[in-house]
Amino acid sequence: MEADNRVALPPSIWKSSRFVILFSTAFFVAFGSKIYDLALPLLVYELTQSSQMMGWMRAVEFLPNLLLALFIGVWVDRFNKKNWSQCMLIGQMAVLVMSYLAVRWLADPLYVLFPCAFLMMAFNYGYHNARMGMIKNVLPHQLQNTATARMSALYNLLETVGPVLSGGLLLLSALHNVFLLVALLYLLAFFQLNKLKFEATKPIQHSSVLVALKEGWRVLYANKNMWHITLVVMVINTTGAVFWIQAIYFSKSELELSHIEVGYLIAASGIGGLVGSFTADKVRRRVGLGVLLIVSIALEALGFLLPVLHSLLFADDLFLNGYLSNVHFRNGQWVLMLSFLWVSAVGIYSSICIWSYRQEAFEEQHLGRVAGITGSLFKLLMPFGLAGSGYLVAAYGVHTAFVLCFSLQVIAALWLATTKVRAIR
Repeated sequence: MEADNRVALPPSIWKSSRFVILFSTAFFVAFGSKIYDLALPLLVYELTQSSQMMGWMRAVEFLPNLLLALFIGVWVDRFNKKNWSQCMLIGQMAVLVMSYLAVRWLADPLYVLFPCAFLMMAFNYGYHNARMGMIKNVLPHQLQNTATARMSALYNLLETVGPVLSGGLLLLSALHNVFLLVALLYLLAFFQLNKLKFEATKPIQHSSVLVALKEGWRVLYANKNMWHITLVVMVINTTGAVFWIQAIYFSKSELELSHIEVGYLIAASGIGGLVGSFTADKVRRRVGLGVLLIVSIALEALGFLLPVLHSLLFADDLFLNGYLSNVHFRNGQWVLMLSFLWVSAVGIYSSICIWSYRQEAFEEQHLGRVAGITGSLFKLLMPFGLAGSGYLVAAYGVHTAFVLCFSLQVIAALWLATTKVRAIR
């Protein structure tokens, strides 16, 4: 049946009913994720007013990718991906209810929120790993890049709408109430995914997990382009995550923005990503995947500098009095919004290039393990970078962190330009 799907190429990706089901399921998951992503750091800030604690919380969220992604990839290859995805959604719903109860009833809910954040991201990664395999299964090779771009468009559309809606909800309700809303969205995703008629390929069986991991490593390392891309993604994922969480801290501590104003900032990020996701496949056809990946990584780094450049214009204390002081803070919000928009609009090109190349370069029977291994490596430096960024900001200021992110990302782009990745079409 899978071979028939690959031969019968539909005139449009939207003619595939199974892709439409996966897309609509992803809608509920993505909407819930965007609300959760905004609510959690704001809740931590409300409880602690600490950049260090915000950095630690964000670091804990990425530990599952470091500790479990390798094994999740093997498990996904061994089980029915549809059933696996539904189990991941059930796990997330349970974690969200636990988070709500902790904030509602405990004097110090952080003791529960930290492990819940870990579990939330572990289940989330398990769901997304299986989703990639399902897309590989139900769509022909020629539509893989289009499917990746359309999924990215969905996530960026909801990144535009979700933060604004959740920011408004946070003004009307206690922060922890949104956990129940997110759980409801995941419940809708569960029932939507249940409609999928999924003809699973025969699960890969190995004598042990270690044997499966060894084969996955061999397949990955044999593709030198993907290996070089992976090394660079380890850096750019860390710089992007540090910029995101410390920009949120900057918006609350220095610009003194409200929850909904922070939502506007992240919505600007969604708008930028939405524009990029609808043009990425066209730009790739013109310049090639490798060139687009390298250039987008370098250009994205410029967005990290915009808040720094704005502050330098107001560095003299003589200009920070009265009217000009108000102008400084008001313009600071707009500059930060522009920065979010730029980083997302340009950064989505590199993300789509990375996901598309991985999707196209490996067979379905290897994709779960390769995605697991690369997923682990992609996030390898993030917990350390995020945890350390809070202390860096406390010691030297947030602008130092932004400059460091810019410098490391540009260096990574220049190194990638020296490899054969630049020749990928």
